[in-house]
Amino acid sequence: MLPSRRLLTLLLACWLGLALFGAASAQPAGNEHRVALIVGNASYKTSPLRNPVNDARAMRDKLQRMGFVVVYFENLQVRQVGAALREFRNAIRPGSVALFFYAGHGLQVRGENYLPTVDAELASEEDVPYQALSLSSVLNTMEDSKAAVNLVLLDACRNNPFARNFRSQAQGLARVQAPSGTLIHYATRPGSVAEDGSGRHGTYTEALLKQIDEQGVPIETSLKRVAIRVREATKGKQEPWMEGSLTGDFYFIASAGAPAQAAAPTAPAATTSDEAAWRASESIGTAAAYQAYLSEYPRGLYAAAARIKLAGLAAPAPSAAAVTAPTAATSPAPQPAAEPGTSVLGAVPPGTADAEAYTWREVQARATREHYEAFLQRYPRGRYAVAARNALRRLGPAAAGAASPAAALGAEAQAWESALQTHTPAAYQAYLQAHPQGRYAGQAQAALLALRQAAAEPAAPALPQPRQLPADERAALHKAALRELSLATLSAGEYGMGADADEAGDDGQTDTTAQPKRSVRVAAFELAYYEVKVGEFRKFVDATGYLTEAEAGARPGCHGPTRQGGWELQAGRHWRDPGHPQTDSHPVVCLSWNDVQAYLQWLNTGGGRYRLPTEAEWEYAARAGTTSPRPWSEAPGFFGRLWSAAKIGSRDEKPVSRGCKYANVADETLRQLLAWPDTLNCDDGYAHAVPGGYFSSNNFGLYDMVGNAAEWVQDCWNASHQGAAADARARLGGDCTRRVVRGGSWASKASAIRSAARAAQPHAYRAADLGFRIARTPAP
Repeated sequence: MLPSRRLLTLLLACWLGLALFGAASAQPAGNEHRVALIVGNASYKTSPLRNPVNDARAMRDKLQRMGFVVVYFENLQVRQVGAALREFRNAIRPGSVALFFYAGHGLQVRGENYLPTVDAELASEEDVPYQALSLSSVLNTMEDSKAAVNLVLLDACRNNPFARNFRSQAQGLARVQAPSGTLIHYATRPGSVAEDGSGRHGTYTEALLKQIDEQGVPIETSLKRVAIRVREATKGKQEPWMEGSLTGDFYFIASAGAPAQAAAPTAPAATTSDEAAWRASESIGTAAAYQAYLSEYPRGLYAAAARIKLAGLAAPAPSAAAVTAPTAATSPAPQPAAEPGTSVLGAVPPGTADAEAYTWREVQARATREHYEAFLQRYPRGRYAVAARNALRRLGPAAAGAASPAAALGAEAQAWESALQTHTPAAYQAYLQAHPQGRYAGQAQAALLALRQAAAEPAAPALPQPRQLPADERAALHKAALRELSLATLSAGEYGMGADADEAGDDGQTDTTAQPKRSVRVAAFELAYYEVKVGEFRKFVDATGYLTEAEAGARPGCHGPTRQGGWELQAGRHWRDPGHPQTDSHPVVCLSWNDVQAYLQWLNTGGGRYRLPTEAEWEYAARAGTTSPRPWSEAPGFFGRLWSAAKIGSRDEKPVSRGCKYANVADETLRQLLAWPDTLNCDDGYAHAVPGGYFSSNNFGLYDMVGNAAEWVQDCWNASHQGAAADARARLGGDCTRRVVRGGSWASKASAIRSAARAAQPHAYRAADLGFRIARTPAP
C-alpha cells in the first residue's frame, strides 16, 4: 500500500491534470461594472493597529484583478471623508456592483456604527459623528447611486480604544437593518470583538482573501465558508456575521464559458496545500482519497468534512431484513408484520433498497381504496402517507357496510400511536376498550400494568434542585432577559394565506392542509428577529429552577434523528444536550409547547405582553410580501445556471437547489452523516442547527423563518383552513391536544420548507429540531 503522503501527491497530480484539461478561464461577468471603496486604517494616535493597511492593500490588488474599479484610501483622515464618499459615488453607475471594504477600528454610538479616522480625537460620544466615516453614509451612497448589488465587508470590530471616554460601554458594532439588495458581512457578531491576527493580515481578512478566489461560488456561500475558516482559526472565539440579502446572484469569479451540459467542471483555485489536497480528495471521492487527506492533515480545514465523507462511504447498505422489518430504533411506533390475509400488498423483493418507495409504486399502479388503506396500515407515518390520505379523499367515502380489514387495521394503528404519544393509563385503557383483541393489546396491557405499578411504588428521589438564587439575582436575570430581546415591528397588512390549488406538498400531491387559500387581515404586531436562543432560555432556568418535560416529564428525553430518516425518543437528551453541538447563540430546542408557555409566563412577570405568534401572523412574517411557495425562487440567474451545471458532486436525479443559500434545511451534509433519505440537492455545510442569524434575513429583516429550527405557534390543530376567521387571531378550537408547528428545520425536505407548509405535534412533544419565536402585542 502506498504511504499516505505519496498517495496524496499522486491524487493531487491527477486532479491538477484533470482541472487544467477541463477548466474554463475564471472571469467575472463580462458586462458587469464593478466598483470598490477600500479603506485601511492602522496609524491611530491612540491604539495603532498592525494589519489593516496590509489588509486593504491585499484586497485592493485582488479586487483589481477581478475587474473592480477601486477607490482606495490608506489611513483615512477627517478631511478625506467627504472625498472618499464623493469618489465612490462618482464611480458607481446604475446597475453596478458596489463593494465597500474596511479594516480598522470600529465603534457604535447609540446604535449607529462609525469607522473613526486615524487623526480622530474623541473626547466624548458627541465628537464621533464629526471625526469618523459613518456606515450609514456609505450605505446611503450605494443606495442613492442605484447600484444593483451592494456588498459591505467590515473587518472593523477590534477593541474600541475610545470606550473609556464614552457613557456607553458597548463593544463592537451594532446590528444594521440592511437596505434591499445589500449584504453586510461583519468580521464577528454584532457587539463582539474581532482579532487583529498574528500574521500579516487580520483573521477575518486572511480568510476572505483565501476564499474569494473560488470560482463559481455564490457570494452567500463564499461568506459562509469565510465564517467556517474564522471559527476554526480562532477556536470558536470569533464568528463572522451576515445581515441583509441580495435580490440576484453574485460571484466574485464566475465560471465563464461552461456549456449547459458541462462534462468537466471547472476546478476552483486552491490557495493552500491543505485546500489543494482536499479538492484532490473530493474530486476522486474514494475512501482511500479521504483517508490520505486525513493522514496528511488530521487537523486540516476540511478534516471534519473528510470524516463525514468517510463515514458515508463506510456505512453498510441496509439489508433486506433491515428494510422490511424496521426496529424500534428506526420506527416511531411498533409495526408488526401483517397477518396472512389482512393485506392486499405483495411482499417486497429481498435486497430492495427502499421498501416503502417500492410499495408505493405498487399502490399507485393499482390505485384502489384497499391498496391505499393497506399502505397506510404498513407505513402510517411514512414519506408517502400524506399522498395516500389525499388519494383516499379523492376516491370519496367507502361504500356502506363493514370496513375493509386494511381500514380497520389502519384505524387501530392510529389509535395505538395516539396511546404511545400520550402514555397515560387512561390512553392505554381507551385503546383496550376500542380494540380488546387488537394487535397491540398485549403491549397495551403491559404498559398499563407498568404505569399502575409505578404509581403504587414510593416516589423516586427528587431530581437535584438548582441552587435557589436570592431575589435580587433572579430579578437581574429577568431584567437581562427582557433587555436582550430584539423584536421587529410588523405593520398591519393583508395577504393570501395558504397554498394555491396547484402548489404541491408531499411527493407532488396537493397540500390540502394549507387550503383553502384565503385573504387574511393582520393587525400590527411585534415578532422576534431570531428564534429564542439557548442563552436566553438559560436565564429563565437559572432564575426559576425550571425543569423541562424532557428532563422531568412522564417520559423523559427528546426526539432525535437516527440513520435513514428515523426519529426516536432518546433518553438523556434535553435542551442543554439535544444531540448536536450548540452554543448559547443556537436556537433552543427539545422544548414542548408546555415548556414554552412556562417561559412566556416568566417573561410576562410584571405585565409583559409576550406570547407565541398565531399561525396567521407567522405565515405573514415568513412570506414577508412574497407570494411564491418559498421566500426565494428556485430559478437561478444566468451564472447560477452555469454553476449548477458544473456543480461537483451534485446528484443527477434532483435539480441543484438554491435553498442552501437562504435557509438551513436537509442537505448533502445531513444525507452523508445520517443517510438521510429526502434532502435538497445542495450543501450549506451543516448537518444540524446553526447559530441564529447565520443565513440572510427575509424582506422583513427576520432570520430563520424557514429552516434551522421548526417553531411552535399558538394555534390548536385543524386539518385545513376551512372555517378560519378572516383576521389573524389564533384558532383555539379543533384538536387542542396538538399544536401547530411551522417553518421546517435543518431536517426538513423540500415540501416542508414552503411558507404555507403546516404540521402538528402533541403539546408535550419535543424534538432536536423544534424551537420557538416570541411575538408581542403592541401597547394600546
